[in-house]
Amino acid sequence: MQRPRPRVALIVETSTAYGRKILEGISKFVSTHERWSLFVDERELNAPPPDWLLDWDGDGIICRSTTPELAQQLRRRKISVVDLNDRFGNLGLPHVESDMRALGVLAAQHLVDCGFGQIAFCGYRDEKWSESRLEGLRSVAAPCATFESPLLNLRKGDWDHDQSELREWVRSLPKPVGIVACNDVRALHVLDACESLGLIVPGEVSVVGIDNSETFCSLCNPSLSSVVPNASAVGYEAAAMLDMILSGHRPRSESVLIAPKGIVVRQSSDSVAVSDRLVAESLRFIREHLREKIDVANVATFAKVSRSTLERRFSSAIGQTPHEAIARARLARALKLLSETTWPLSRVADEVGYSHAEYLITVVEKATGQSPSTYRVTKKRS
Repeated sequence: MQRPRPRVALIVETSTAYGRKILEGISKFVSTHERWSLFVDERELNAPPPDWLLDWDGDGIICRSTTPELAQQLRRRKISVVDLNDRFGNLGLPHVESDMRALGVLAAQHLVDCGFGQIAFCGYRDEKWSESRLEGLRSVAAPCATFESPLLNLRKGDWDHDQSELREWVRSLPKPVGIVACNDVRALHVLDACESLGLIVPGEVSVVGIDNSETFCSLCNPSLSSVVPNASAVGYEAAAMLDMILSGHRPRSESVLIAPKGIVVRQSSDSVAVSDRLVAESLRFIREHLREKIDVANVATFAKVSRSTLERRFSSAIGQTPHEAIARARLARALKLLSETTWPLSRVADEVGYSHAEYLITVVEKATGQSPSTYRVTKKRS
């Protein structure tokens, strides 16, 4: 007689990209191992554990909504659980989560690599995951300032008050400054404050989020650079751990931290730190007008200075000539389009201000040692 399939409940939020990626990882494991009878509870991130959970007659649970009280009750029932919470830490259950500290390290290191000597942090007070990301930042650079407000206040609709305080905090920061936000939503708040204050992003301020929620990253203006957690690996490891427990084996480790995948650099930090406002504004002009085949004379006209003054200010601020800055911006945009689109080379060349596709081929081969087509294939594979 065939053994009944294990009955497993997945208490994972479907309202966030992170939660959906966890479910993808669980799906990947289940599709190549013993099939489970799955119950998925569609839910918000901070919804309380469902009432039915303690009376549920199942075999195992993978849960993101674990609280200390729920953990105690589940242990008492001796039901197999893998805990994915990132708000309370280890609750005495087998536990898998993203390495929050490592996420903060990657974000801060990116800003240091961009030349920022001043790094600030914007997060939420009394949220363990936010505090762990701040700890990661501190291991790279001592923050010049931190801004933390209660997450509960924003959920209650106290947006205007919090945003007013955030604007004053951003205004008070030494410039140029790199700001690590605890997540992409918080980064959206920071960028809104910067826009209200007329600050140049990137340049005077660069912002990096965490979680790489593509919806929020594209909602931001400019588009948001963000650290990418490996949520799919969290889900896969959690499913593998529960499978071992259901099979009567002890998991290799009772607590697993999953390293981040890397960082996706977008416009919000795609620049070096610039203390000279004229140069920062000129760099933004260059980025926004690449398609128009601009040259140094166009930049000098925009900046309302002579060409020699522009050359001197660029050299002093970023160690590049305006011509080099334009060339680098064009190449960076071209490589980004090659890796993210399937556009023909003629269109890529036109989008970045190259006169023809042949010139694009020459520039890309010189910079990467690969033809544009080979570069594109290599990036798609990675």
